[in-house]
Amino acid sequence: MAGRPARTLATEAIVLRRRPAGDADAILVLLTPGEGRVDAVARGVRKPQSKLRGHVEPVTRSRFLLAHGRSLDVVAQAESVDAYLGIKANLDALAAAIYCCELAERFAAERSPQPDLYLLLVDALDALARGANPALAARYFEVHLLAVCGFEMQISACAGCGAGLPEADALFSAASGGLLCAACRVEVPGRLLSVRAQKVLRYARRAGVDAFCGVRVPAETAEEVRAALGEAIRAVLDAEPRSARFLETLPPS
Repeated sequence: MAGRPARTLATEAIVLRRRPAGDADAILVLLTPGEGRVDAVARGVRKPQSKLRGHVEPVTRSRFLLAHGRSLDVVAQAESVDAYLGIKANLDALAAAIYCCELAERFAAERSPQPDLYLLLVDALDALARGANPALAARYFEVHLLAVCGFEMQISACAGCGAGLPEADALFSAASGGLLCAACRVEVPGRLLSVRAQKVLRYARRAGVDAFCGVRVPAETAEEVRAALGEAIRAVLDAEPRSARFLETLPPS
């Protein structure tokens, strides 16, 4: 019948999170390029003999066939494209990957195409699997996540008046949308960012993930950048990501 919605969806997806349901099922939170965030139930996946088990683990990219159910989609088929075993063998890389997946889940819209967000997460996970510095990969993901989801911070000019910024410390205000010049920052809450930290932020925005993750960033500068981006993320979510605290312990570069 014309106009009837498709009963199945064939799509690639990244498993962002999984939680148990019932005696042997699991609810998967998936990020897809064409449907955004999708929740689906994997029937019997927690049974030892389940053929789905290795294909629906968190931080796994798989091809799915989903059947539309009354409340949740149902996983009919799944075949892994990349299990990211290199990430899962390294605790620091896994912590960064889980953090990126949590942010993707929190920022993604349900049932709304977000191909740029999907490709960004693929880029970050691929870089981590190649051995990229986990802390820098997380910073890269944060900068670009804010941009692709419509919350880009102004870091190349004053977020208040649009004037160019001198090569000097500048106030970063998440509430104001980025860096502020001396005139605009009067009585505005925020944190001062050094020139070096500002340059790191700008490079993260314009560089590719491998180039950015290859940069040596002094610990003090890395902490400035981490804190500023953390404030920007919290300003959008109005909450601290659950996995952020462990990520703070990772080596800066």
